[in-house]
Amino acid sequence: MIEQRKRGSVPFAATFTLAALVLAVAIAIWGLTSDVLHSSAGGLTGQDATTGAARYVNQRPFDPAGWLAWAGTRGLLVKDPALAARVIDAAATLGPVDPQVLRAQALLAFQQGKVGIGLNLAADLAVMFPAEGGDAFTALRVYATHPEWKTFWEARLQKRWPAVDSFLLHSCRSGAQLSTLFAMAQPAISKQPLADATVNCIGNKAISEGRVPAAYWLWVNAMPTTPRSLGNVFNGDFEQPVTGHLFDWRFAPGGEYREGFAATVTRDVSGGARPRNSAISGNRVLSIRFNGRALKLPIAQQYLALTPGPYVLTYRSNESGAIIPGAVKWTIRCIPAAATTILGSIRNDQPLNGWTTHTVDVSIPDACTGQLLDLEAGDRLQLLQGYRGTVLFDDISMKRKP
Repeated sequence: MIEQRKRGSVPFAATFTLAALVLAVAIAIWGLTSDVLHSSAGGLTGQDATTGAARYVNQRPFDPAGWLAWAGTRGLLVKDPALAARVIDAAATLGPVDPQVLRAQALLAFQQGKVGIGLNLAADLAVMFPAEGGDAFTALRVYATHPEWKTFWEARLQKRWPAVDSFLLHSCRSGAQLSTLFAMAQPAISKQPLADATVNCIGNKAISEGRVPAAYWLWVNAMPTTPRSLGNVFNGDFEQPVTGHLFDWRFAPGGEYREGFAATVTRDVSGGARPRNSAISGNRVLSIRFNGRALKLPIAQQYLALTPGPYVLTYRSNESGAIIPGAVKWTIRCIPAAATTILGSIRNDQPLNGWTTHTVDVSIPDACTGQLLDLEAGDRLQLLQGYRGTVLFDDISMKRKP
């Protein structure tokens, strides 16, 4: 909200009666700021409205916000819509780019049913005065399902409206429905990439609602550059920087003294060459170090967007210390959880230079529209007792069977 101006001014929402507005919710949400005028304007109290207005404008030609405040205290904005329009037109003449005047013009347009004009005024206000962005975005979002919204939105995208990302992020964080967010994001993506924060907010909302394929589509298509090492498991060799966003790896943030382990991506210092890439030194691996404390899950996860059918999950591990062999392993869970992923038994190759290759058959049913690749660490008793030692993971992949 705007801070108090040099002289006091009434909230613009108070200048219209609630019944005078077409959509009262827009005014209730976009309340136009400041405190009530503390004192009468220049001794004009007691004069009739016409004389007082003329004197006010003549005496203070550079005070449009004060003029609106004075008009509000004199009741000029609630007598009839035509008078309110003349008051705001006069304010626009005094200060065509004053934020309170632009607010008043936008609300007047909405009150008169000129939704397209109101939308454009609010959009301009958000760019011209960033401090007004939150209120302007909220007013815009109220009309996101209005018949005139599509025309407004497409025109703004065509003109490369600078506030596209900020508006989408504000709408997402303010609880806009997923269908509304995607209806705005899809045409926006065809014009420009979206910022990471915007993609993450909308994508995580989609994942939380079980719309994993939609989140995956957004992630692949909305980023400034197409993520490398896509595959069914993203960055399964850990050679790309880990961001922790959407379909990248997500590691517990608390650290070993809070959760009983520390998960990091680091260089392989196990001392032995792995079966794959034996000629390459210093490959990056996922390292899970346990300190003997009780374990608090999750450890490491990644969301997947696999289509139904049979797959093979493979990964390599290297264990050192007092780790129960095979206790720390990868599994697949369905999203929504009502569907059940069918996991076959794990087939383990003979260790080679300390590294063991694990192979698991996976069957994704039709109802399993999204999946979670999750690192588990034994049963309930083992979680309470914790582990000591380190497990390294590398070359995690999920391939569809022919």
